[in-house]
Amino acid sequence: MHERLLAVGEFFVQSGFVDALRADGYEIMKASSEYEALRAIGEHTIDLLFLDHADYEGSSLPKFIKALLREQADRPFPIILFENPFHERAVIQGLEAGANDVVPRTVSKEELMARIRNLLRIFRIGEERSRKKVTVGDLSIDPGSRKVVRGGNDIELTVKEFDLLLYLARHANEVCSREDILKDVWDYDFDMGTNVVDVYIRHLRTKMDKGYSRKLIQSVRGVGYIIKEGE
Repeated sequence: MHERLLAVGEFFVQSGFVDALRADGYEIMKASSEYEALRAIGEHTIDLLFLDHADYEGSSLPKFIKALLREQADRPFPIILFENPFHERAVIQGLEAGANDVVPRTVSKEELMARIRNLLRIFRIGEERSRKKVTVGDLSIDPGSRKVVRGGNDIELTVKEFDLLLYLARHANEVCSREDILKDVWDYDFDMGTNVVDVYIRHLRTKMDKGYSRKLIQSVRGVGYIIKEGE
């Protein structure tokens, strides 16, 4: 199956890149608006997305990029942002908004295609790693099937419980602060004073520790939580 690229806005379509990419085997989808882009992402698997910064003002670009990534959170894709004029500050703003690469509108077809291949390769490696089974002691987690097994026993978790457990397991032997958990599991940019992390930890402990002498998730007072390999 060929990689599917989504172009949002008119610049990319009018630039002449479409024919070159199709000739190289890529499937090109077009979206003329944010609504069409979000609908396309909801209905199709997207491998890479193009945006033109000129279509956005102020804080609307990072908000839109965040919405795009949230729509396909189970399979993130890279975003290439076109800039005009192209200068250091524009690149910094584009990267901080959430783009993975920022290129001038005048970029050559050869350079753009090289950047596309590089981003697809990086994200393909990341996806393979993200689907790799995680094992910590007697705990086994399969991200692909979302199956959790401890000591040979299957454990049923809700979607968010699974995400939280997987995050802690991938950071085994590291103390995970409540702030980092809120940011990476709940996508909160700041501590809103919520106790949602502590609530879900209690839910996890009820399900994960029943019948086991060793408690899986340990508290680090005043900081957060940790899963350790051994005692």
